Amino acid sequence: MNRKNFLKSMALGAASTSILVAACGGDAPKTESTTAPAAETPAEVPAETAPAASTADCNDLSGLTEAEIKQRESVGYVTASTEADKNCANCRFMQEGNQPNGCSGCQLFKGPIVPEGYCKSWFKKEA
Repeated sequence: MNRKNFLKSMALGAASTSILVAACGGDAPKTESTTAPAAETPAEVPAETAPAASTADCNDLSGLTEAEIKQRESVGYVTASTEADKNCANCRFMQEGNQPNGCSGCQLFKGPIVPEGYCKSWFKKEA
């Protein structure tokens, strides 16, 4: 199997799984917030300037199965790219803001990702 066919099958598998979960009435995984309680938040910072999802929330894999985590590991996903011009933000497989907690996702595996992340399957997003 060549890379192109592999990526197509992975994308179809992820889409099929999402459809099956939705059809069976499955709920999206719940994540715990890691933000500080309101009493510890500085009063001078307006709420509208806070990011929609913190990096800590986007690293929460508690809703994933062991197999889903292994799939992430198989493509070598890391939260910080070591290649300046290659990251999730400029990858064609990134799905911006499609996770329940406001984080982005990937067409190749389940769970949240961060824009600064990277994996071996990175492919430049067309303009």
